[in-house]
Amino acid sequence: MRMPAIVIGVILLVIGGLIAGGVFKFQTTEKVADIGPIEISKTDTKSPPLNLGWILLGAGAVAVVVGVASKK
Repeated sequence: MRMPAIVIGVILLVIGGLIAGGVFKFQTTEKVADIGPIEISKTDTKSPPLNLGWILLGAGAVAVVVGVASKK
């Protein structure tokens, strides 16, 4: 139980830090109008909510502490 908790905690810490830092971004394409042969689309760049990053950071910290504190 000790090693998996530490590994999962570190992974959560890294992903949460990247999300909270605003590194992850993704693009969505939406069709606005389709008039005969002409198609108009709009592309937006979005990022996950910062609260998700902070939640993952907290969960990762808890998992690391539990993994370090647990005995074999």
